[in-house]
Amino acid sequence: MKLNIFQSAQGDCLLLEGGDGTLVLCDGGMRSTVKSHVGKELAKLREAGRELEYVYVSHIDSDHISGVLQLLEDEVEWRVFEYQQRVGNPEARRPSIPRPPVIKGLLHNAFRDQIGVNSKDVEDLLAAAVPSLFATADPRLVDVALDLQEIAVSIPEAIKVSRLSAGDALDIPVNRLPGAGGPAKLLFFRDEVQSFDVGTMRFTIVGPGRRELTDLKTGWVNWLRASKEQVGALRAELKRRIEGFSNGVGGSPFDLRDWNGIPDYKGVTAPNIASLMFLVEEGGRRLLLTGDSQQDKILHGLNRAGVLGDEGVHLDVLKVQHHGSEHNLDANFARQVSARHYVFCGNGLHGNPSLEVIDCIFASRRGPAAVRTLAPAAAGEPFHFWFSTTAEAQEAGSARRRAFEGVEARVEELRQSAQGELVVHYNEGASIELAI
Repeated sequence: MKLNIFQSAQGDCLLLEGGDGTLVLCDGGMRSTVKSHVGKELAKLREAGRELEYVYVSHIDSDHISGVLQLLEDEVEWRVFEYQQRVGNPEARRPSIPRPPVIKGLLHNAFRDQIGVNSKDVEDLLAAAVPSLFATADPRLVDVALDLQEIAVSIPEAIKVSRLSAGDALDIPVNRLPGAGGPAKLLFFRDEVQSFDVGTMRFTIVGPGRRELTDLKTGWVNWLRASKEQVGALRAELKRRIEGFSNGVGGSPFDLRDWNGIPDYKGVTAPNIASLMFLVEEGGRRLLLTGDSQQDKILHGLNRAGVLGDEGVHLDVLKVQHHGSEHNLDANFARQVSARHYVFCGNGLHGNPSLEVIDCIFASRRGPAAVRTLAPAAAGEPFHFWFSTTAEAQEAGSARRRAFEGVEARVEELRQSAQGELVVHYNEGASIELAI
């Protein structure tokens, strides 16, 4: 297998290639990076007559799905051009954008299928809440508004992906697994292990479980019910709410970390925990695709899939979950899940990848016995850190650049102390290839 790691800003965008040449795009990163980097690279595949067997979307966060939407919209533009040519329109203009390769299928738990009939209400409510919260100018309410704005953007993007892939648009099958009688509405870990072949690669669903999807739906429904009244009264009661929030009387009326009865799990919200995750195997090699899930949930999924034993599991590649956030990886996880290659997708936004996570993984390989990985295969084996970008690629003077400069400095300290066991790779161009 091969894994191409794209420049994808704060998001994830990876191209997985099986030994037989089968291709799967794993998340799409941001729209901006599809326009600047990813689209041109993928267009080369089309020129070579190659297709994407699947595009896998782990979850609906904008930094995972918006790049996929851009690819679909680019294909729509090309198909409109081809239609205009067929009907003889002399004014038809060839699109200036690169044309994506053929997408034969999507692996994606669509937002509307996850939460049911309330998706439009959620969209409308977010659209109403965000401007009002920004208007308060209260720093803490503005922080909430920023969080809601990210969600408000990602939900329409997720719905557009569903619309564009539908039979009356681009007609891209969603969740149609090889050998299955028809498409699955949602992909999740069932009582029996669910695996399927994609070319010579074997995909096994590690998460989410039914419980994570139920919590996600319940959280949205409860948040919607509670927040409808708050949006309607926001302007009239704004002064009282700001004063109460500022005085510590209560949390923000729109805080999505509470989920109105579905609390976050150790700092990770239900939408991230509901990430679609796969263990990919081929020829004895193993890659774990984690989305933005939480460490305990990943361990639970690996255990249910029968791959996590008393000595943990040693992988060939771990896509480090949630861009290397300190909320999603701890010493227990690093002890139980080790890898020859650790892939970090993040550009310093929100402090990701976190220095705490980098130190934690390093300690699991070079630290004292109490924190070292359980897998005997990892003992004394060289290991690799792969980063999707560089500090130089970030805007000069930006917080992202400063954060990533800190990452590079810390990683260099670790590399020098590792006596040749740590090898570091940075993506200095459009993509960098990892041979698994």
